[in-house]
This record gives sequence, structure tokens and C-alpha cells, in this order.
Amino acid sequence: MNELLKLPFEIQIVLVAGYLGYKLTTATKKVEHKTEDFLLQVLVFGTLGRVFSYMVARLVMMMGYWAPTTVVDTDYKSVAVISALAIIGSVGFALLWRRYLEKALKDVMSYLNIYHDDHETSAFRSVLSAKTRWTFIQVHLTSGKILESLLRLPEQAGIPTRPVILNDDGIALYVTTIHTSDGESRDYDQLTATGDNIITYIPRSEIKQIDIGWKK
Repeated sequence: MNELLKLPFEIQIVLVAGYLGYKLTTATKKVEHKTEDFLLQVLVFGTLGRVFSYMVARLVMMMGYWAPTTVVDTDYKSVAVISALAIIGSVGFALLWRRYLEKALKDVMSYLNIYHDDHETSAFRSVLSAKTRWTFIQVHLTSGKILESLLRLPEQAGIPTRPVILNDDGIALYVTTIHTSDGESRDYDQLTATGDNIITYIPRSEIKQIDIGWKK
């Protein structure tokens, strides 16, 4: 860390902005990159952020106002302004990549018959990232019981969080119907008599199968 702090401000700005951009593009994906891949992605996002800061500064100067285009180590005002602009540029590009550009690139590659998978780390994560509306979900437990959630019901009840929370350790949902192993079914309320919401958490070890109904 001390060695990094001894680097020129110009390089520090690129590294900090690039790291923030990298973290945004990999957040929640739980992917691990090799050291060289990590460094190159940080440099790409950092460089894009620095280019953005330069373009904004030039535009401001053309409008007749002062703006720093280069970092002067003895001028902390230039360091602060360029740092802020570089971070905004890097983070902005990362958000665009995560929201639009990554999917567009995958669609183009698929259209060109280069590859047809979505390059998620698992089929489970492909389901989570699909741009669809879920209508119901059924969780089959190892005990033979099935927990069902008709998503429109908890949504209409004004629940305090998403109707379904999926993660590697299990699933949490607002159960609307319970199907027992002997074929009987009974409705299940999401509200207690005192008005509290009830969300049910099922650990991964108890889940046998998950069925999801969805539509575009």
C-alpha cells in the first residue's frame, strides 16, 4: 500500500477510478479473475475515466471557464477535480456496461454464431439475471412438501422487500400455499394478526427442486 501511495497522482487516479469501475461490473457475480485480467480491467476502466475527465475539462474550457486538463502534484485543486471527474467517468461506463453494453455484446456474439451461452458462472445465475417477470415459484423440499408463492398476492399486500430472494445459500419467499407430501394443499397468510409480514427462508440443503413461472 505504501508503494502505491508513492506513485504519481496521475497513476493513482487511474487506478482508483478503474478499481471502482471494476467492482461495479463484478458486484454480486462472485467471479474471480487472474491477476493480469484484474489489472487490465482496472486499467481499462481507469483510462476510460481519465479520458472522460479530459474531455469534460476541454469542454468547460471551450465555454470560457477554468478547468484542469492535467494533474499537477503541487496543485491539489487540479488533483481533486480530475479525480472526481475520472471516478464519475469510470463508474458511469461501468454502469452502462452492466446495464446495456454487456448484454448487447452477448447478443451480437450470439447473432454471429460465435457463442450462444450467456457466460454466467452457473445456470442458477442465468435464471437470476434473466429479464423476465416471475408469476409464481414452487420450492420442492427434500421432505416432500412444496412451498408455493403466487407473486401477485404478496406484491398486492405491500410487502417490505422483493417477493423472492435467491442466493447461493438458499431462498426466501412469501409463501401463499403449502402442498403437503400426501397431496393436500392449504393457503398460507403472509400477515400475522398484528400486521407483521412473514417471509420464509429455506436453506439450500433442504431444497430438492425449484419451479418458476415467468413471462416476458
